[in-house]
Amino acid sequence: MSHFIDYLKQIYIDNPALTKVSMTNLVNNFKNLISNELFLKLLGYLDEKDALLKKTIEASICAVLVGIKKSNDLDVFLKSSQNLSFDFEAQLNNYCPKESLFSCGYLYLDWLFAVKKDRISEMISNEIGVRSETARIVLNVVSILIINDLKKDTPKNLISILESQSEIFCRLLPRGVKLILGLPNVDYATSVANENESSLFSFSFFKK
Repeated sequence: MSHFIDYLKQIYIDNPALTKVSMTNLVNNFKNLISNELFLKLLGYLDEKDALLKKTIEASICAVLVGIKKSNDLDVFLKSSQNLSFDFEAQLNNYCPKESLFSCGYLYLDWLFAVKKDRISEMISNEIGVRSETARIVLNVVSILIINDLKKDTPKNLISILESQSEIFCRLLPRGVKLILGLPNVDYATSVANENESSLFSFSFFKK
């Protein structure tokens, strides 16, 4: 487990090149912040099935992006949190229990979802079929990676991009999570016939 934090730090601190991504397909771009090695570390640490962990990561990314899309003061928040740092290593060195591991992400989740954050992670757990602690930890990690990436480079048209991809988020999010987030419960999978677009958002592209 001691090496787990090294991969997290490499992803969003020590390797800024990974954050210089095109913002065309946001779900893909933020999946790319999770290297294959980091995914395997999460897989072993959380002891979940490969496919279920991938779905949990995907749902968490979409939930965070929807929260950002609905925010009214993104620029203010990013500026106010510019100097915040998260000491993952201290948590692991102090044998932080799973129930509070990476809870530093709650700062971002509180801003995005307020009292809804626990309901969102629990609904992800229920609908995807992973443990509650898995959904909570993944949502925390994803929020930290995404917000810190945006603090480094926020496109001026971010909200417009998010609006244009709302249908993608609705298609990928579990129904219960969509209800909590106030999204229409439409099964876009049956209305979107473009298989190439669907395959674009698969997990086959995890970075090596």
